[in-house]
Amino acid sequence: MSQNYDELESQIGDLGGENPKKLKYKSSYGQKNDLDENEKDSLNEFLNKNKRSREKQLEESTPISEGWIPVDREEMGIRSIFYPDSWQFYIRPATTGAIKNWTSIDEERPDQVNKVFNEIIRACVKIDTNQPQGAGWAQINSWDRFWFVLKVREYTFTDGNTVEFEDACSECDADIKYKLTSKGLFYEFPDDDIVEKYWNGTEWFIEPSEYDVDHEPITLYTPKLGKDDAIIEWAMARARNKQKIDETFIKFLMWMLNKPSKDPQILDRQIQKIHNEYKSWDIDMFSFMTDVVNNITINPSEKLKCTCPSCGQEATSTVQFPNGIKTLFEIKSKAKKFGSR
Repeated sequence: MSQNYDELESQIGDLGGENPKKLKYKSSYGQKNDLDENEKDSLNEFLNKNKRSREKQLEESTPISEGWIPVDREEMGIRSIFYPDSWQFYIRPATTGAIKNWTSIDEERPDQVNKVFNEIIRACVKIDTNQPQGAGWAQINSWDRFWFVLKVREYTFTDGNTVEFEDACSECDADIKYKLTSKGLFYEFPDDDIVEKYWNGTEWFIEPSEYDVDHEPITLYTPKLGKDDAIIEWAMARARNKQKIDETFIKFLMWMLNKPSKDPQILDRQIQKIHNEYKSWDIDMFSFMTDVVNNITINPSEKLKCTCPSCGQEATSTVQFPNGIKTLFEIKSKAKKFGSR
């Protein structure tokens, strides 16, 4: 939606209210005349009916009426600029099915962990682009996945079901109880001048010649959840066919691939074309691209930050899951535990 409920409600205003202001209408002769009582009643009935119709349409199209809650993009900080300004994110509590799958994952299998992470995002995050062409979960930047998962968790457990662990303050060594929240996540960002110069709002456009590297201008695209999925599927297919996977190339592929095709054969050709470009790089270009990717990446650190109650300084600690990652969406049941395992 291009406007929120309050804005639309203010535009609807007092139309059809009990005490409408004196209204004018244009007669068939083009003259303005005061409405008589019958005409007022008729007009009010029309306006009320029209208002109810618009309110019904608004309610049906407003995500919050379905349990969707708008996300304040200011909470994302600098990460917000890597999405179009018109995008509005919505979140809803995790579904029962998603929670069941989450709590049954095998944490030793990265493919399963990746699958349930994306399932939470797919089921509980919505994007309103204010454009005819929408955007789904696949368009979320890779580095924001855990942040959105934690936001979903916060909306799912509103009764204080927190994940906590204790660690010493990194500044004064006092014991601190850290809470795993989206607000506490720590990120490493690109330099401001790099973002200002090379990020154009939708992609990175960089000219290697500015750095004495003989190569035409390059365009890079932020890693997305859907793109990550496509690359993982492609890599797994190659592994099943006992084909070699160049892991160094994958590091660049996620930035050079724009819109992966859903057709495996077409996707393979897309990647092969990028791989040919990658193989054509000389040492200078490879070194330059390595620096570029390292410096435009937003790194979601495995650290949390909080204010130490003892010294008042900002302290950091490595993220810990005392009872495993599945505790993020673990439901606290009143039933007695069966067995000791």
